[in-house]
Amino acid sequence: MQLRSEPRILESKVGQGWLADGFRLFHRQPLGWTLILFIYWAAMLMAAFIPIFGLVLPLLLTPGLSMGFIEISRAIDERRSPKPPLLITAFISPQAKAILMLGVWYILEIAAILLISLLIDDGALMDWITAGEMPKPEQIAAVQTAGVISFALYIPVMMAFWFAPQLVLWSGYSPVKALFYSFFAVWRNKGAFVRYAITWIGLTLFIGVFMALFNEILDMKPNTVTAFLFPITMILMAVAHGSFYASTKAVFGISEDDAPSESSPEHPE
Repeated sequence: MQLRSEPRILESKVGQGWLADGFRLFHRQPLGWTLILFIYWAAMLMAAFIPIFGLVLPLLLTPGLSMGFIEISRAIDERRSPKPPLLITAFISPQAKAILMLGVWYILEIAAILLISLLIDDGALMDWITAGEMPKPEQIAAVQTAGVISFALYIPVMMAFWFAPQLVLWSGYSPVKALFYSFFAVWRNKGAFVRYAITWIGLTLFIGVFMALFNEILDMKPNTVTAFLFPITMILMAVAHGSFYASTKAVFGISEDDAPSESSPEHPE
């Protein structure tokens, strides 16, 4: 897929339609998405059993796998079959080394955030997330502070990685340049991304309220609630990846209105 050399600046209202675009892509190939997501989760589950390495490997592969899901979304958008091997497209491409370097950058940035969190609450938040160890009453305030600060620090990381794999694989950018371009492409379209985030929040709140009411009426057991939430989670994950692709098309996709000079994006060293 060809990308513009400069990001398109969108109206803020465009962002609220990206989730709908993601749902349309899921609706076209629900079985294909389900199969691929099962493969993905099975692989991540097996990796999780590997001590230490199982924690680092998913982070290293995150940019490449994210690119794989975008390739799957692109295939569906172009009326092609979403075959599971598309998930590893980035790792078998000529840009595989650059994609893995993005993974290294991702590990470093996540490690920096975790270190800051560790300094704030002495590791209570990390223990809660990784081991399910609930914080003690005297740790609650520190954990809340660490959580808010960690989330705030993760926002620029998301901005830098939103378009970075696409720019590396489809435009040949170096990892550092891709991260830079991605960050400022999101920043220049912050209105659209705020609308996108608000749409996500509204959707998750609706699902949460619906499940709470449903549980209140039927008084479901925890295992039953999990059984209901699992397919919903799978659908939301597919919709999310479809929306990432939709945002890429909106911001960097070449349209018929683009000038001829923009039809061949820059291929930096």
